[in-house]
Amino acid sequence: MNSGQLNGWWEVEPTGTIDYVIPAESRNWEGFVLFVLDDEERVAQATLMVTLRCPDTWFFALPPDECPSSPPTLTDGAEQHFEHGLMLWSKAEDRIYALFDDGAQPAWKAFLDKWDEGQPESDPSIVPPTGLYQPVRGFGLVWREEPGVRDRLGWARDREVGYPTAIQRTSRPKYNVTYIKSLDGGVWELGPEGSEWGHIP
Repeated sequence: MNSGQLNGWWEVEPTGTIDYVIPAESRNWEGFVLFVLDDEERVAQATLMVTLRCPDTWFFALPPDECPSSPPTLTDGAEQHFEHGLMLWSKAEDRIYALFDDGAQPAWKAFLDKWDEGQPESDPSIVPPTGLYQPVRGFGLVWREEPGVRDRLGWARDREVGYPTAIQRTSRPKYNVTYIKSLDGGVWELGPEGSEWGHIP
């Protein structure tokens, strides 16, 4: 039992032992429930929660008090800041994250990076105001073509910058938090299901 549901069951004798191998993918804790039925089919039960030793460590200091789902993914990344948020790129995931600060929901969204070498880097018909920029390459494709992204982010305030990043997630059965190393050495914390985001220095 890990997510509140029983993952399997065994009929056992009133006394004795049983060997159980905890799955390698299990994190944080493993739960067991013992049910006992008497001749009149009355039921008694007891629960045991076993805390697991975490096999992985977080890539940043002062992490959450729970085990990550895996070792950190170390990859090339990029970051660019906009009038109303920012965009992040993860090469290993082939993914682009758009983080919005306009107060609307979802607060962030993730998109497949569909830009390939040889495609236009930008749209020359889109001319930004002085001091602002049109995003290019993968950021630009998402900004131009994904509904609502351009309107919510606004223009870019600077050019995108590439840097080595790291990504890790919590290991909950659902509603996980994503952590992405930021350009300034801090961490972007992305709440479950696009609910919120923030920056950890």
